[in-house]
Amino acid sequence: MKKLFLIVILLSFSYLGFSQIIVGDVNINKKKSVEYVELVGITKNYKTTVYIDYGQAELLPEEIRDKNGTIARPNSMISVLNLMEKNEWEFISSWAIGEAGENEVRYLMKKTN
Repeated sequence: MKKLFLIVILLSFSYLGFSQIIVGDVNINKKKSVEYVELVGITKNYKTTVYIDYGQAELLPEEIRDKNGTIARPNSMISVLNLMEKNEWEFISSWAIGEAGENEVRYLMKKTN
């Protein structure tokens, strides 16, 4: 009986900790108010900066990583998109805006768990 209880507890913890995306110091998977996020990539003078907009007060280029510490390359939209997909975020749509040497690409993502 004790073994069964221990197995159930361990499986519960592994399920709860399966997918996590940490933006700066904030685990956006644990924020109940976050169902959608927007990945924003701004390219200016051949340099890309990637942001994740989850509804925070100020949009900053913060480190994006998963629970294992895997860090998405900060200058690569595809690296961030792949990390999000591996951590149970679903791609919904994308669009791009470009003008005067500055391009902006946005991806809308939805939490799947």
